[in-house]
Amino acid sequence: MNFVDTHGEPVYLSDFRGKKVFLNFWATWCPPCRAEMPHMQNIYEDYKDEVVILGVNLTTTEASMEDVGPFIEKYGLTFPIVLDEQEEIMQAYRVVAYPTTYAIDRNGVIREIFRGAIDYGIMEQTMKRMD
Repeated sequence: MNFVDTHGEPVYLSDFRGKKVFLNFWATWCPPCRAEMPHMQNIYEDYKDEVVILGVNLTTTEASMEDVGPFIEKYGLTFPIVLDEQEEIMQAYRVVAYPTTYAIDRNGVIREIFRGAIDYGIMEQTMKRMD
């Protein structure tokens, strides 16, 4: 399954093989997602050599596509963001709560699933368990 980033470029989960990945499903209107974003950005900044944060915007739930760009800017997000414009990714990963984060190890194996917001400490401990 390929993803498309906010610039229309394809992104493949397999591109990140060899790194730990937090696949994070979120929406701009979701209060727990907003609370979680600074933690995601901080983990990415502190551990970007060993972990990838891949943010998946649940685009079909947004009031407007125009909400996504300002959200990314407001939170200073520098990790890759992809758009789920057809709900394909959401359905494939059976996302039923927002936010949802999949912790995927270096071999592409899903190690943990978090439904609801997680913080820096939880992400850091999860990364250590994925070694």
